[in-house]
Amino acid sequence: MSSSQIFTPPDCLDPEAKSLSFYLLSLSLSLSLSLSLSQGRQIHKHTQLFIAPSLTCDVLRFCLLFLRSEEETGMYDTHTKDTNNNCNKSLLNDQKERLIQAIRRIKHEIDECKEAARDSYAEAVDVEGQFDEMEREIRAEFQNLHRFLEEEEERDVERLMKEKNRRVKLLQDREAKISTQARDLERAIETLNSKLKEEDSPKLLKEIKDLLKRCEVNFFRPAPVDSEFCSGQFVGPIQYRIWKHMRTSLYPDISMVTFDPETAHPLLRLSAGNTAVRFEEETPLDGTSSSPKRFHYYYTVLGRQAFTHGRHYWEVDVQSKTAWRVGVARDDIPRGAMDTSTEVDGLWTLTLRDGRVRACTYPEATAVRCAAPPTRLGVFLDCDREEVCFYDASTMAPLFCYAMGTVPVPVCPFFNPCDADGGRNRAPLSIFRPAL
Repeated sequence: MSSSQIFTPPDCLDPEAKSLSFYLLSLSLSLSLSLSLSQGRQIHKHTQLFIAPSLTCDVLRFCLLFLRSEEETGMYDTHTKDTNNNCNKSLLNDQKERLIQAIRRIKHEIDECKEAARDSYAEAVDVEGQFDEMEREIRAEFQNLHRFLEEEEERDVERLMKEKNRRVKLLQDREAKISTQARDLERAIETLNSKLKEEDSPKLLKEIKDLLKRCEVNFFRPAPVDSEFCSGQFVGPIQYRIWKHMRTSLYPDISMVTFDPETAHPLLRLSAGNTAVRFEEETPLDGTSSSPKRFHYYYTVLGRQAFTHGRHYWEVDVQSKTAWRVGVARDDIPRGAMDTSTEVDGLWTLTLRDGRVRACTYPEATAVRCAAPPTRLGVFLDCDREEVCFYDASTMAPLFCYAMGTVPVPVCPFFNPCDADGGRNRAPLSIFRPAL
């Protein structure tokens, strides 16, 4: 076959394959020309491409396989695109759902935030109201004190003015008597001077004798008036005197608290007046352990007085002690061991241990800040406000306050002198009565 022979499709091909062969041939020629040009070859315009007939079927088969592969690939790409679109749409829906959930969660957080803000505002208003009420109470208490002092002042000034008016009146009366005598003497002088100016005559002689008898006036000094007085009668220790008078207006007054011997642990020894208690391990009380009111686990004694309403204050001398526990307790607390021995069991107390003061709170004790342990402890019970507060009675500095809540039974003063602590804690626990 010469180089100028033109390719014709073989007869073995069916009409569809023949028509397709021309298309594939054109495609092959284009690919060959492109490859030749890319390799720097020059193609003459009259050059004819020769393809061997033996390669025709192979080329056609390859081209047919290529076209079928392209069709399948296109179908695969289309399917892949559809699958990817479906996957992307599903993923997008999932993310949108997560966004919706996040929005719902944030809205819930906003609602909680608004509710917390409302609660905080209400709490602030409530706290402000409580402080305003306390301010009014403080002002009312001072107004009562001012009223008392003003009344005392008025009484003292009135007493002073009465004495002043009495003394001044006596002196004024004495002055009036002296002035009256002075006028009488002056009139007598005037009368005598007038007679001296008259002409001498026997009649004048007689008149002078009579006039001298009438003018025999003398000055009689009135009795002196005691004008001196001591300021101590009206001033003196006025503040101390008013302070003692003020006791009648004190509320709460100092409560007269004593120990209840029937509640005392057998190892506690009370004073004759039931105002002092100490621990004596060697001398247990005889014949008293069977009392149902007696404590048999803690070294405790209750106050005889029980309170259900009003405000009450008492002081306890804890000087020279290394350990103690003082406060308020329900009168029905267990006489044996307790679960917590705190406010949960009906005890509102302070304790001294290892040189530190603590409030016996649940679940853990609370440290009480104070420069030094108090030597005298003040206990204030306000049944109406359901509070127990403790003070350093020497300075009246507040130490700690309990909110008791509603207590359906009476409460009593609570005392525990603690054990002897190796002899270091033998000092008694005493009820202190301030001398006002």
